[in-house]
Amino acid sequence: MVAPHPQDRRPYSRILIVDDEDSLRKVLRLGLSQDGYDVREAENGQVALDLMTRWAPDVIVSDLLMPEVDGIELLRQAKEADDTIGFIVLTGVGTTRQAVQALRLSADDYLLKPYDVDELSISVGRALERRALVKQNRFYQQCLEMRVSQLGQQLEKLTAEALISLAGAVEARDGYTGAHLERVTRYAQAVGMALELDRDRLRTLWIGALLHDIGKISVPDSVLNKPSALSPHELTVMREHPKLGAAILEQSSFLSTAVPAVLHHHERWDGDGYPYGLRRGEIPIEARVLAVADTYDAIITDRAYRPRRPEEAAIAELQRCSGSQFDPEVVDAFVEARHHGFPEPVAPRFWQSDAMLLPEPALA
Repeated sequence: MVAPHPQDRRPYSRILIVDDEDSLRKVLRLGLSQDGYDVREAENGQVALDLMTRWAPDVIVSDLLMPEVDGIELLRQAKEADDTIGFIVLTGVGTTRQAVQALRLSADDYLLKPYDVDELSISVGRALERRALVKQNRFYQQCLEMRVSQLGQQLEKLTAEALISLAGAVEARDGYTGAHLERVTRYAQAVGMALELDRDRLRTLWIGALLHDIGKISVPDSVLNKPSALSPHELTVMREHPKLGAAILEQSSFLSTAVPAVLHHHERWDGDGYPYGLRRGEIPIEARVLAVADTYDAIITDRAYRPRRPEEAAIAELQRCSGSQFDPEVVDAFVEARHHGFPEPVAPRFWQSDAMLLPEPALA
């Protein structure tokens, strides 16, 4: 949209004339008022600054040499308050240094007395035009940024829904687990909050929990659903699923933040886990949380190779293995989270920006 011509904005444009010569102010006010502007006067820079707190001018026409606050200082403070404001220096004793200083402070024009009324009117019109264009450009930029943000949020929403569908596909192959991913995601969210993880880590934990077993897509059904103990070869095949899952997530810049959580969720606090035998703080916190949540759910649900056990037995097992298999702090946080109750299985609100929260799709 093309900005309106200054003539069209005159009834709404405010011009402030600042000069210690009363007669000059009157002449300037009369000339600019006849052009249709709303014009006011100030006898020096300090009076002008006081007036600006109650009446915001679009353009200031100011002398340089004035008592209390001179024109250069007025220009500096006016631009600090509103960098779009128009400012025209009108002086009879200006120096080259002052002119350069004024232009460095973004003065719109520098006119020497005796002035020409028509020249001043043209200068005011240009200053208004520049102010309008700057404001218009910033408005368009804000609209563009808002639109980009909205599109980004829509993309995240679609990605979240795709993750949920993908998680369902994984679970369909591993039928004996029965909503395992949903539960582990719930547990992990609650533990992450109990540990006071920041929003980025909580989001990474949510993705990791939902997709921690994605690598099992490549594990044969004969191994995945075997009702008895796995052979050494089958165990090796099964233990590849964290690497396979990480490789899948690495293909997406959006999902790649969860690679460490998926890759290391079978590591142990004492270093005897897999795939790399990491220990203690070497293991990402998201992976340590998933290790506890995953084990707890494995204990309290029926598996092809053994029946479920009571929740109290699962908690006792976590506490028994605290400091060997699991991070003691995470175990304590899990016990605390369970005491307070696990949340419903929804996409967390930290997933979205503060400006616009997306719907929270439930896991299928």
